Amino acid sequence: MIENEIYRDVAKEDFRAECARLFSGGNGRLRLMFAADLRETGEGFCVYTVFSHAQEDRFEILRLKGIGGEGGKPEFPSITPEVPAAHWYERQIADMFGLVPSGHPDLHPLVLHGLYPPDVYPLRRDISSEAISRHLALENEDLSPFMEVKGEGIYEIPVGPVHAGIIEPGHFRFSAVGETIYYLDARLFYTHKGAEKHFERIGFKEGVKLSERISGVSSFAHSAAYCMALERMSGTALPARASAIRTLLLEMERLYNHIGDIGNMCAGTGFAVGYARGASLKERIMALNHQLTGSRYLRGVNTPGGVLVDALQDPAATLREIEEITEEYKSFISFLTSSVSHVERLENAGVLSRAIALGLGATGIAARASGLNDDLRTSHPHFYYGQLVFETHTRMKGDVFARMMLRADEVGCSIAIIRSILHKANGKRIEGNISDGGEWEAAANSQALGYVEGPRGSVFYFVKSGANGAPLRVKPRAASFCNWPLMPFAVHGNIVPDFPLINKSFNLSYSGSDA
Repeated sequence: MIENEIYRDVAKEDFRAECARLFSGGNGRLRLMFAADLRETGEGFCVYTVFSHAQEDRFEILRLKGIGGEGGKPEFPSITPEVPAAHWYERQIADMFGLVPSGHPDLHPLVLHGLYPPDVYPLRRDISSEAISRHLALENEDLSPFMEVKGEGIYEIPVGPVHAGIIEPGHFRFSAVGETIYYLDARLFYTHKGAEKHFERIGFKEGVKLSERISGVSSFAHSAAYCMALERMSGTALPARASAIRTLLLEMERLYNHIGDIGNMCAGTGFAVGYARGASLKERIMALNHQLTGSRYLRGVNTPGGVLVDALQDPAATLREIEEITEEYKSFISFLTSSVSHVERLENAGVLSRAIALGLGATGIAARASGLNDDLRTSHPHFYYGQLVFETHTRMKGDVFARMMLRADEVGCSIAIIRSILHKANGKRIEGNISDGGEWEAAANSQALGYVEGPRGSVFYFVKSGANGAPLRVKPRAASFCNWPLMPFAVHGNIVPDFPLINKSFNLSYSGSDA
């Protein structure tokens, strides 16, 4: 029994009402929704919803099991009309498992484009990737049309799916009147890697490397959340030093992401000097990552039960480097905010209202810049965060400038956390081992959540083992999966040239949302 995870089976006729009750009034947030093929255990297809509570460290996990059993239709009641944040989750479940959310208002394919064969559902346990490859009909056209907006003076602007540079593919179809965006239809999921299926085929420990590759610039956040889930499912205690190291490196990852994002927003306004200074400062932090761990992207550090690298061996030297980075960062932010032309481009662009952010389940910067004080570091303290005193931040306006300045605020918070850990380590107050020292094994028929507050927002993993202790279901959820649906609302009424700027202010990952 995991203290802050409460599992409940609910009947089909009660499922929608129970989810609506947990979500009502903004007191509950839908963190994760997914399906599992548990036919081999006799439980059939199951749908899980994970809700958290605003005022307490508790997750309520509802399970609807036996979907499609005894010759019934493989469908379940859609909760999207009551819980709008569920709309992408339910479409994903329909694509990958063939379970139909009855009553969903917009059930066209999300992940599977027109080339996928009908009635082949990739995440069912009895489907192999080889079988999918054999069924692919490459001569088929993509049969999922974009939404067509009709009216006087409205025309379409297609962008992508192939973009300049090395970013991943995404097709954006703008309906515009003059330069003003009236509607944006975004088609993503060109980069599906089959990671969820692959997690089932490899052992839990081998899955750490796979988790690091779900989203490149959140490698440490993903592996930390995954390892946390494994530790919780097996009852493994994390040593204090390992806990502090994970917290330190989560903040180092947040640091280089936020500073890099602030610099990238300068590219969106044509502010080349700001972009260059941001890139230079980000590079300095990534070089420090390599010095501490051997990896610029902080890979190869996490393992179930602890960490493989002691990043606190020389805290005094690390602290000196952090102090120099802090001074350079302060100069950088002062330089940016003194540029009137840069600030004017950011203000009032890409406004995301608090109501939309709350309804669609926004996370991270996107949520906090629109007035939602949602940060897992304080609402669900994990690793070493419960031992630290720090201030989280929100902004209210929800525009590009708010998202930039919130990142600036959070850089200050990250530096304070890093300093605190380094001072404690330098004073010999964080001693002990960096791992539990044992050979980790999964308990049979166990399950657990893992979660961290990553640079883009909350990262969640659900892991479940079978009777033999092997992976039965591993479900990752990156922050970008929650935040991509916000984009059409943020760009509405803005001019087309501001789309790249607005897009950079959210810093969404294509690959991270398409595991």
